Amino acid sequence: MHTLLAVVVSHGGSPHLAELLGALADLAGCRAVLVENAPGYQHHDLPAGVPVYEGHGNIGYGAAVNLAVRRTLGDGAAACAPPEWLLVVNSDITIPDRTREMLPGLLAGTAADVDAVGFAVRSDDGRPGRSTAVLPRRRTNAFTALRGEPAAVARWPAWRYPVGAFFAIRTEAFLRIGGFDPEFWLYYEETDLFARLLAAGGRIGWCDPSWPVRHTGGATAGRAAELQRELGRAAVLYARRHRAGLGRGWLLVHVAQLLLLIARKVATGRRPDATRGARILAGLLLELAFPGREPAVRSRWRAVPATARRQLAALGDRRPPSPVPGGRHGG
Repeated sequence: MHTLLAVVVSHGGSPHLAELLGALADLAGCRAVLVENAPGYQHHDLPAGVPVYEGHGNIGYGAAVNLAVRRTLGDGAAACAPPEWLLVVNSDITIPDRTREMLPGLLAGTAADVDAVGFAVRSDDGRPGRSTAVLPRRRTNAFTALRGEPAAVARWPAWRYPVGAFFAIRTEAFLRIGGFDPEFWLYYEETDLFARLLAAGGRIGWCDPSWPVRHTGGATAGRAAELQRELGRAAVLYARRHRAGLGRGWLLVHVAQLLLLIARKVATGRRPDATRGARILAGLLLELAFPGREPAVRSRWRAVPATARRQLAALGDRRPPSPVPGGRHGG
């Protein structure tokens, strides 16, 4: 019986994808699957026995994970018992041997009240990468603008959550909160997921930093103007979904945060970073002016529309739960 389902999401593969899938497939009790979002892309060197889910178009990261879970677990009479853990993996991740060897034991020994596990992320040269963030709030965004994200994470550890490139979550908890929301094509999908998990009283644990993973890609996509605008658009979607938890005025604080970022980058001569900030702000404003427009559908990224993503990959009710009375995760 499989105790771990590892879902690798790809858009056009990566140089070390076959190695990554092979390493995951070799883990004790692990079933590895690949979801390919790039239309028409063919893989020729994958390990034997690793299923590939393809042909659905570019449905985004979170929806791709949902799709893999739905197809792996099945429906109705064909449904199978879910594995204990779901491992969400970007195709640009590599797993050092030491981390891979300890992973099954780490998850098996995780306390029963821990619903998800985050991991340290390193760059190719071993420097710390972005592995964690803090949930959006008026005060967390304002604090981040003034002091930086690491300081905000340290200030509000109860609102800390893993970034989406690599994390584990108990399958029962993932299904209970409805998985990823397919409305988010790109960006904020894991923020939304963990906001709902924490609002439902869930708990996130963290792997020792001496067992990191490496994130070696994403630079080209991160420079794409369409995707930078999509980041701003996703912020508006998140604000609509989590209005009760965010409170009034969060988007205004976020706009001010972006304006401060742009001004700082211009003042220090970092014009590419200033341009990125301006594009994020433009995407935010465009979504406010033209809600539901979905420019990525008509872009070179050929995103699948949200209505089709929901039909393909919805797992249930994803409305944010009411905050737990007296809980530690209130706004």
